[in-house]
Amino acid sequence: MHLITSTATFTLLSPLSHNTLFITSINATAFYHDEVVGTILYDLPFAVPPVDSHGEGIVTPRLPVDWNLGSVGFEAVKGALGGTLKLKAEADVGVKVGRWGEDVWFRGGEIGAKVRL
Repeated sequence: MHLITSTATFTLLSPLSHNTLFITSINATAFYHDEVVGTILYDLPFAVPPVDSHGEGIVTPRLPVDWNLGSVGFEAVKGALGGTLKLKAEADVGVKVGRWGEDVWFRGGEIGAKVRL
């Protein structure tokens, strides 16, 4: 039996210039064409401070990916090892600033993912 475990990280740039934004939860799905490749479920809050003076954001904690092993999309991920792959993503993301909190729906297309062991 082979167990494939992996994580994903993202570089985030806060749209806020003075306040720290907190990501409180992530429920995301990645697609290759219309095929589900994998999902991320994460509920440990982390901070996204304002962008620094160099214009750089922060790298997220390692987020666990649950692969859809039988999908055509997963075969594309395996074929892209050592390179990149264009994926689409949809996510419900919990955000909080001070006492205000909200769930935000994100939809992204043509996200370049580096695929490596």
